Amino acid sequence: MITSEQAAARSDRQAVRDDRILRLTRWVAIGVIPFLVAAFIILAFFPNRTGEFFAWPITPPMTALLMGAGYLGGAYFFARVATESRWRRVAIGFPAVTVFTVAMLAATLLHMDRFNVGTLPFYTWLALYIVTPVLIPVLWLRNRNPAAAEPEAGDVRVPGAVRVVLALVSLVQLGFAVVGFARPDILASVWPWELTPLTGRVLSGWLAFLGVGGLVMARETLWSAWRIGVQSITLWQALVLVGALAHPADFTGGLLNWYTLVVAVGVLALIVLYVTLENRRRALKA
Repeated sequence: MITSEQAAARSDRQAVRDDRILRLTRWVAIGVIPFLVAAFIILAFFPNRTGEFFAWPITPPMTALLMGAGYLGGAYFFARVATESRWRRVAIGFPAVTVFTVAMLAATLLHMDRFNVGTLPFYTWLALYIVTPVLIPVLWLRNRNPAAAEPEAGDVRVPGAVRVVLALVSLVQLGFAVVGFARPDILASVWPWELTPLTGRVLSGWLAFLGVGGLVMARETLWSAWRIGVQSITLWQALVLVGALAHPADFTGGLLNWYTLVVAVGVLALIVLYVTLENRRRALKA
C-alpha cells in the first residue's frame, strides 16, 4: 500500500524528470503574491504615505512608484509560476529574484535606523527578506533539471543578435548595481531624481535583478524560456513610465532625461520583440 506521502514524493520526483513545476514551488509562489500586491498598492497609490503604511518613509514618490511597479511585475511572474505547466518557462526568474532579495536584506541591515522598527510593515519586510534569500534558491535547485527541459512543440529560437544585445545591456545594469550599492553617492550623482543612501542601495538591488535576469535570459536560446520574463519586465517598466508622467516634478532635470528615454526605448524594444517572436511561434503552429 502506497501512502499519500509516498505518492506525493513520487509525484515530485516525476515532476523533476518531466519538467513540471514542483508543488512546493507553486505553493510558495501563491504565498508570495499577496505581499507583492499589497506592496504595489501602497507604493503606487499612496507614495506620499509610505511612512505610515510601508517599512520606511520613501522620498520622492518616484522611488516608491518604481518599486511598486516592480512588485506588481513580480506578482505577475509568481502568478505564472503558480499556474504554468513547465519549469523552463519560469526558471530564469529565480536567480534574479535571489540576487534581489539578498540586496534588500543587505540594504536593510546597513540602514536599520531608517526603518520604522517596531511596526507591522517593518517586521513583514524583514521577515520576507530573511526567508526569501534562502527559500528562492532552494526552490530553484530542487526544481531545476536541465536534462528534462526538452524544446516545446512550435517553439522558436531567439535571434543571436538579440541575445548579445541583452547580455551587453545586462552587464551595464549589473555594473550600475554594483557601483550603486557600494557607493550610493555615485549613483545619486547621476540619477535623475533624488536618492538617499538607502534608496540608492534599494534601487541598485532592482538594477541587479535586471542585470542578473538579463544575463540568465541571454543564455537561453528558446522563446518559451523568455516569454514570461519579457511580459513581467515590460509590465514593470511600462508602469514606471506611467509613474514618471504622473510625477514629473520629481525629476531634477525635467521629465525628458536619460533614464526615461532608456526605459521608453527598452519598453518599445521588448514589445517589438514579443510581437515578432509570438507571430513566428503562431506561424509554426499554423
